[in-house]
Parts: sequence; C-alpha cells; structure tokens
Amino acid sequence: MPDSRRIDALVAEIGSTTTLVCAFDGLSDGAEGGPRLVGQGFAPTSVAAGDVGIGLAAARAMLEEQVGLLEPAITLATSSAAGGLRMTVHGLTQKMTAMAAREAALGAGGVVEYQTAGRLRERDLEAIDRARPGLVLLAGGVEGGDSEVVLHNARQLCGLSSRPTVVYAGNSAAAEESQAVLEAAGFRVTVTSNVYPVVDELDIVPARHAIHDAFEEHITRAPGMEHIAEFVSGGILPTPGAVLMATELLAEEIGDLVVIDVGGATTDVHSVTDGSPEYAAIATDPQPHAKRTVEGDLGTYVSASHTAALLPPAERPRLLPPAVPATDEERAAAAALARAAARTAVERHAGRLAHLYTPRGRQTVARGRDLTACRLVIGTGGALTRLPGGLATLESVRAGAAGGEALLPPADARVALDALYVFAACGALSTHFPASACVALMRASACV
Repeated sequence: MPDSRRIDALVAEIGSTTTLVCAFDGLSDGAEGGPRLVGQGFAPTSVAAGDVGIGLAAARAMLEEQVGLLEPAITLATSSAAGGLRMTVHGLTQKMTAMAAREAALGAGGVVEYQTAGRLRERDLEAIDRARPGLVLLAGGVEGGDSEVVLHNARQLCGLSSRPTVVYAGNSAAAEESQAVLEAAGFRVTVTSNVYPVVDELDIVPARHAIHDAFEEHITRAPGMEHIAEFVSGGILPTPGAVLMATELLAEEIGDLVVIDVGGATTDVHSVTDGSPEYAAIATDPQPHAKRTVEGDLGTYVSASHTAALLPPAERPRLLPPAVPATDEERAAAAALARAAARTAVERHAGRLAHLYTPRGRQTVARGRDLTACRLVIGTGGALTRLPGGLATLESVRAGAAGGEALLPPADARVALDALYVFAACGALSTHFPASACVALMRASACV
C-alpha cells in the first residue's frame, strides 16, 4: 500500500445503527510512546443494504481522511448487528444448571431468546423453532449426578425443524452419547466443560469461549454480514462479550467495577465482583465473578417508547429521538431515555436483601448480584459517552436511587466515562495483544 502508515490494529465495532472503526498503535510490549488510539471513523451500519462492507468502508474512509492511509498488521471486529447471536439455553434445574447456562450465554454476548429447565416437551420445541436460534446451549447434571435428563433433551432437540449449532456444557458422563445423537441428526456439536460441575460452583468461562467461536461463524452467515470476513483478518466477537472481556481485564488492575452500555435497542450491564464479605455470608445462590445482563426492552431508539414510559410524565420527551440524534432537542430526548435505561438496567442487574420468617425469627438473606463492593461505575457506548449528562446518569444508579434493599454500588462509588469509546475494541485487542496495553488504553479513556 503506497504512502501508507503501518499500525498495529484496526478494530471495527458494527452496531445496529452505527459502525465505528478505531486505529491503534504501540500495542506491543516496550513500544515507543506506549499504546494509543490513532483515530476513529464512523458511518451508518449497512446491514439493511445487504452488505456490511459499505458501512465499514465508509467508516474507514472517514478515519483515513483524518490520519492518512493506514496499513494495519491485523484487523478485528465486534458486532451486535444482525440481531446478535440468538440463543436458547436448557438445563436440569432452574436455579442451578439452567441458571449457569444462561450466565455463560449472556457473558459471551449471546441474546437468550428462550430458556428451559427439566425435560424438553413438544411445546418447548415449538418455542425453540419460533426463536430461530443460531446456537443452543445444552446443560444439565452436576458431575457424577443426573445424566438422563440431558440425554433426553439431546434426543428431543433432534425434532427441531432447524439445525442450530449445539454447545454441550452438561454432565460429562453424558457428553459422548449426547454428541453422537445430535451429530447423527445433522447438528454441529461442540463439547465443553460442565457449567455447573458441583453444587454452588459455576464454571462458565469455557462455555463462553465456545460461544465466541460459534458467533464468529454465525455472524459471517447472517443477512448483510457475509462480507465482514473480507475486512477482518483476526477474528470477530459479539460486542457485549468483548465489553465484558475488557471489564474483566480492567477489574484485575483496579478492583471491582460495573460497566454500563446503553444502546439503541438494549442496555447491557457488566459487573466483575465477588461481592462484600458481609453479604456473601448470607447469599442464597452462587454468582459468577464476571456477570452480564441484557435488557432487551431498554434503549434509546428501538426500545424508546417502552423506556420513555419509565420516566415521570414531566421528564418524558415530547418526541422520541431518531437512531442518530442530530438536534439539541433530539440529543436531550435521547439523554433522558439513557438515564431511565441505565437506572432500570442496574436495578435489575443488582440483587436485593430479603427477609424470611422462620421458627427462629426473622432472617435476612441476600438474593442475586451483590454490587456493594463495586466502587467504580463506568459508562460506555454512544448514548452515555456522546450525549450530555452521562456522568449524572451514572451517579443516579448508585445506592439511594432504588431503595435501601437493593445491593447497588455504594453512594460514594466513583463514576467515569469511556470518553474515547474504546472498551469494546480493547476486548477484541486483548485476544492478540498484551493485556497491559489494553488496560492502559481503558485507563486513559476513563481517567482511572
């Protein structure tokens, strides 16, 4: 490439409405000047036009107009376009293996359309067919425990009208037979570690990796996304999964934290924490160290009407904003929706204290996710980083905003914005470059 500048990486983030391309250099250990963002370009996402490459090319052209022609050593991508990776998850019991399977799916960035516990029935198969999953996560049974239900469910899945990829993450005693049954029926099957190997213990990271691998294959076949592989030389991740990977890296460096991403269609909340010792002693269910929840009814565009209904009448926008707000009124409306989405999503992500009445008197237990040890809350994504009032929105999700029973970040938790909008890109970069470089970029972006 004549007269081009060599850099370490380009990373594209392909969203439902906007495609962002970021250029990075100095990512290798000991690189002069250290890791840095060279520049960014953006353009409308072109999935609807039938070729994601149109938006990618336009975003890269905008970037190179600013910084000159670039020759990256590697190109990566994250995507939440084309609906993401639609999934169904199936386990033995609702609060054990099914819950663990769901945590693995969400942590990988999947969109969970349907979940079951116990034996699959005909009406479940009908619901799975309606959900049109790209991937089915099949779990069930602790190690050495029940294997009949997961085998039954493997046989039942053969009755589906479609053939989604299956990730088997259940009792290893039934893995070989389940895989043989499904492959004989035309399914592609990946076997990974049991997501719930013993009672009160989750092991969801191997399943997350298997889902990431399946996502890359799925996204290149999704409508409008066929040409993404022509841009990418080093891999594709679901954007929410990439953000959670970045959040985990940053937490290793600076401690427990929450990262919130308000989008046009959904709001994702990522937390990395084991909670406080005080509440761990009275917790009723195991929680993963890194957790993601996705709220499909909270957003600033696709879900705008539902989100607006959560605001007090006096705060509701007169008109709902477009996908990309352009006027002051549109930006103010989108910012108001972002506040409502962020507050509600964190309240749903967080657990609560509950009071039980027993023969020994009243006992208090902690149910769900404990965020009280998270002393940092970071906002990422366009709605929080590019609209007014992002820091005020993050302040509103701390303790005191949803009642004393919610296990929210403390009232004095620090808030910060991913001002350079690089968290998803850093998750992708972490698969090829030193974690220290990715952490340095995130710390510079959020000033933490």
